[in-house]
Amino acid sequence: MAAVLSLSGVGVYEAIAHAHRVTADRELKSVAETIHSALEKTLAANGQIDMGDVPSNLLPNLCLAGERCLVPFEQAHHNNWEIHRSSYYIQVLTPTGDLMATAGSSPDGLPSVDLELHWQTLEDSQGNQYRQIVLPINTFEGQDLLAMLVVGRSFTDFAAYLATIRWIILVSLPIIMGLIALASWWLAGLAIKPVQISYQKVQQFTADAAHELRTPLSALQATTESVMRLPEISDAEARETLQVITRQNRRLTSLISDLLLLSRLDTQSAISTTQCCLQDILSDIQEELAALAVAKNIHLQLDQPLKPPVLIKGNEEQIYRLVLNVVSNALQYTPENGKVLICLKQVEGKALIVVKDTGIGIALEEQRRIFDRFYRSDKGRSRRSGGSGLGLSIAQAIAHAHDGTILLKSDLGQGSEFVIQLPTAQRTRRA
Repeated sequence: MAAVLSLSGVGVYEAIAHAHRVTADRELKSVAETIHSALEKTLAANGQIDMGDVPSNLLPNLCLAGERCLVPFEQAHHNNWEIHRSSYYIQVLTPTGDLMATAGSSPDGLPSVDLELHWQTLEDSQGNQYRQIVLPINTFEGQDLLAMLVVGRSFTDFAAYLATIRWIILVSLPIIMGLIALASWWLAGLAIKPVQISYQKVQQFTADAAHELRTPLSALQATTESVMRLPEISDAEARETLQVITRQNRRLTSLISDLLLLSRLDTQSAISTTQCCLQDILSDIQEELAALAVAKNIHLQLDQPLKPPVLIKGNEEQIYRLVLNVVSNALQYTPENGKVLICLKQVEGKALIVVKDTGIGIALEEQRRIFDRFYRSDKGRSRRSGGSGLGLSIAQAIAHAHDGTILLKSDLGQGSEFVIQLPTAQRTRRA
């Protein structure tokens, strides 16, 4: 950015300098041509400069060579280029280069005039720059050269203006770079914040996954090592050992299956869809979890309309897993003699599945993390029940894959309510 701004500053500076040079040359040429026309008449008619034939408003302080003259521009208060009277100088030379007349300022230390050059840029002894034009004065027929007209002006004001421009560019460049640096730092912070959050989530997920995998593996290793140390083992001990290994293996298989499902949901851009009837899915879930509800002495109730069927377009297996995870979570955190209600509604082209329980509820500070992977609001209870903390994460991922949402309303000690919202089949949506 510094390189771009520097090049832009140089470009702007050169453009301004070029524009002023062109303007100054045009002005200088216009003044020279006006004076040339006036002097051409008197030189062509008389062979010399006649003060009476030169308009006083044009060259009021014209001084012929060899005569005593007023200080240049001492009486030049009415000429039509008065604003430049201190910058211009005029010389009329013979064809051989001898001075015939002067007017305007008298710069010191200028080199001699090269009559062969039309435009010249000169410097005096103090380093001040001048620009001058040389015009030949011929007879009316244009056959004979009568004199040479030299008109120049000081570029001191022009140099001062360009110096101001240079300082403005040099001072503004670091200021602009500082502002750009601050803005870039702020924008980079905004841009990288989601990356940081994602990186932190990946780190947390990796740590949690490693911990969840290490626990059953450690149990398996401890069980096998303890058996291997025994000199003899009975059938009952062998059966008990195999049961422990089977239980831990089942836990590992379930955890790996959940992780693979989450990975597929994160990476897949489209899912295979069919038309699904939510009444059938919810009835199957109630039937599957009925035994668990009876074992925990929980009343599991399903409230859904028989007709018309509530149809959605999605992956039936994933929708089944979505609702099953939410209902299983409700049963897990509802104490004995509690109640879990599954309610199905259709509102404005959307299907609403409400799962409400009378369980322990979720604290407000934990509700923001309840859908995080491996997060458990009650870690001891979840571990005893064999949960890995992925159920609600999978439910949320499936809902998002179907253009749906899952929301939570909960009060500590008063139960929780999960609201799953899915678009119905009549609505155009991603396949």
